[in-house]
Amino acid sequence: MFTRYGFTTVVDIGSFLQNTVALKSRIENGEIAGPRILTAGAPLYPSDGIPFYLLDSLPPNIIKLLDQPSDSEQASNKVKRNLNSGAEVIKLFTGSLIGPTKVKPMPVEIARAAVKTAHQQGKLVFTHPSNIEGIKIALAAGVDVLAHTTSIAADWDASLIAEMKQHQIALVPTLKLWKYEASRSNADAETTKKFVNASIEKLAVYSKAGGQILFGTDVGYMTDYDPLEEYQYMSQAGLTPMQILASLTTSPSERFNEQNKRGKIAVGTDADLVILDADPAQDIRNFVKVHTTIRHGKIIYSSQTK
Repeated sequence: MFTRYGFTTVVDIGSFLQNTVALKSRIENGEIAGPRILTAGAPLYPSDGIPFYLLDSLPPNIIKLLDQPSDSEQASNKVKRNLNSGAEVIKLFTGSLIGPTKVKPMPVEIARAAVKTAHQQGKLVFTHPSNIEGIKIALAAGVDVLAHTTSIAADWDASLIAEMKQHQIALVPTLKLWKYEASRSNADAETTKKFVNASIEKLAVYSKAGGQILFGTDVGYMTDYDPLEEYQYMSQAGLTPMQILASLTTSPSERFNEQNKRGKIAVGTDADLVILDADPAQDIRNFVKVHTTIRHGKIIYSSQTK
């Protein structure tokens, strides 16, 4: 899923924490080759705000285990529990899709309590905003990263962009996700194109404004692992190959305050490297032509290995 496409560090923003911690341990012990995983474990949802697509896909006994804090104290305690159990980031649903077009917002005081607790331990907070209100709640709460553009159709106007920039919130566009969701709902080609293009435009305006962009596709939830379309959509949004490269390297290292260890080739940094067969500056498709993926100086993927 990851090493084939050159990823040496990945961020998981929704999984069963015990399972992911066990997988992380197997990787770090050298039992299996894999990327460094930073996990949020289970996200925090609004009270009675589990997304409809999870209600449709998870069994009831699992749904009951999902965190839906009803007050600030519960939110703080659930964040502490996740971090104490091995999570490295926190994921909120400041806007949760409880129907195809209906969003349940997380009360801002609950989101603020979760963010405050995470920040006290030096951890970043991601959010799924779903709509403009979800972004506004995230900004008011001090969230660090929007995990997606908003799926509910509405333009990001100049005032919202300025507010996002003022709060220095990063954006993970996940443009390919919207094509995936459209296909799951059997949308026709024209509807799918409009849906995806709306998010491409959101990325374009935030990138042009100087907002920080972090690469991500929501793979894992999506069953198609190839990130090529994401690179192509980002290019359509006006990002240059070097800006896309930054979203994969220097920008995440800066956001996670790891710029002295990762994101560049320099003496004293971790030897996390990717060798490509061709230059993506010449053709964006070359980003997926991975020859070798190296983590801590050790090869974790080689296209030459049969």
